[in-house]
Amino acid sequence: MTANRISYVGILSKLDFGRNLRVLREGCGLSQEVLAERSEFDRSYIGGIERGSRNPTLAAIFRLASALSVQPFQLFMEVGEEAPTSAESTGVSGSESKSGLTLRFRYDQFDAEFDIPGGTRAEFNEVIDSLKQGLAKGGNKANAVTAAYLKATAKWPEANPSDLWTFLLSRAYCDRSVHPPSSARLNLEQSWKRTSGWALERVLESHYGPFLNEKGVTVEVSNKTRKASLLEPIKDSRVVPDKADVLIIYKKAEEEELKGVVHVKASLAERRTDDVPMSQALIEAGYLSVFWTMDCKSYPAEKPTNNGELGEVSEDDASDKRQDF
Repeated sequence: MTANRISYVGILSKLDFGRNLRVLREGCGLSQEVLAERSEFDRSYIGGIERGSRNPTLAAIFRLASALSVQPFQLFMEVGEEAPTSAESTGVSGSESKSGLTLRFRYDQFDAEFDIPGGTRAEFNEVIDSLKQGLAKGGNKANAVTAAYLKATAKWPEANPSDLWTFLLSRAYCDRSVHPPSSARLNLEQSWKRTSGWALERVLESHYGPFLNEKGVTVEVSNKTRKASLLEPIKDSRVVPDKADVLIIYKKAEEEELKGVVHVKASLAERRTDDVPMSQALIEAGYLSVFWTMDCKSYPAEKPTNNGELGEVSEDDASDKRQDF
């Protein structure tokens, strides 16, 4: 018998395992149809497991666990134990305290905690579920990150947006259980580095766009062809369309005029070497060159602090990066 055909539910009866699956599924607010779609099974197969008439393989157990955002062993819990929601098995968990919401996550050798005053566990679950559902749809991962992040900032407007980015979104994204089974081979740490940069551009466009549109100004994440077209009047080799992250466009009647570029960076390292020449060229040509960053940087600790890469404002102890700016 080949390994992928061996049954691994022998320690519980098939009926008990099916009940556990149903408890977890209902605890996550999912129908059999939705669970089947997320785990890439037929709905009748899910129904058969829950009734105890089907015996899942090891591969099936892992796919079901991933679809429910739980660890595989949690499918073997005794019936009657409190079922975790999809938020509990992510790289960051949330629990309510007297002051609000406490985020918990592993930070190197520390079991770290970070507080969001006034936050609730239910709100935390909504944010994590938003990310998971967005990723489950496939397609653009940056859109899923953007939607979840905007939901978090809307629910906790008093929280530092950079804190939510580094202590919540990045850690949730890098948890494999948040992703669909089709992403099993994805290097999540590397994927976050790419995806977060694109998502940050869309966050700027989505967050500031409605307000600026009322003033006749559009901030736009454009494709390379459109960038090249709008930047074409600037005859300078330092102006590279690919480095124009977000365009600032003024619209009047049927005409539009490029006013400048927003350079969006989750990290500042490449900004110091690659974007400065383009910024100088834009400014010399009379255009805006705006820099926008999430400014995230912290160090492992039980109670980590997000100090940012730019450091303190004081000239006496300003970081080299801040002095560059």
